[in-house]
Amino acid sequence: MGTVDVVIEPVLERLKGSRGVLTVKVLSEEEKKAILDVESGVEEKIVYGMCKSLNQGVREALQREFTVAVIMDTSVFEYPHHPHMNMTCGELVVGELVRDKEKIQELKKDRTNIFIWENFVVYMRRIPRIPEERRRMRLVYLPREPLQFSGLPNLVDSAFGTPSTEGDTVIKRMLNNKSDEAVIGTSLIGFNIEGES
Repeated sequence: MGTVDVVIEPVLERLKGSRGVLTVKVLSEEEKKAILDVESGVEEKIVYGMCKSLNQGVREALQREFTVAVIMDTSVFEYPHHPHMNMTCGELVVGELVRDKEKIQELKKDRTNIFIWENFVVYMRRIPRIPEERRRMRLVYLPREPLQFSGLPNLVDSAFGTPSTEGDTVIKRMLNNKSDEAVIGTSLIGFNIEGES
């Protein structure tokens, strides 16, 4: 058993034993490319009638040396809990997920702040007026740190991403999952091994 296998096996065992996880699979380079192609196509579409998206979480997970596809019961799976999306125009954040209830109440006092969901605010004053500039806006799905890897040695640069509906379908097909239950979802977790490249 090589050094890589010694590190990968505990990772897969940890994931398989995690709450809600049904299936895990280390993806091949061809499978990673197929998922990226689907996600790139999705990113060309306008979402929520506002702007295109950018799934940074999925992109980063796919860029790591190892990417594990996970099928899980989303009702019990332990997700990373910090905000997982924002809206940007270049480097400027023009919208974001807010979890602090007091901050939400404060932001609601300013009528130029529009809430498109209960906890996602768009700062209308920051939205560019020039149409060419506005086309640079993206709804960005941020990479997160997978909670399941806490305490595992030799893992670096881990990234957790949630695919689009289309990406979810492709991943389920790759892992031979035919469930049509709404609660069954997918994620990608990518990581590098310290000292390997």
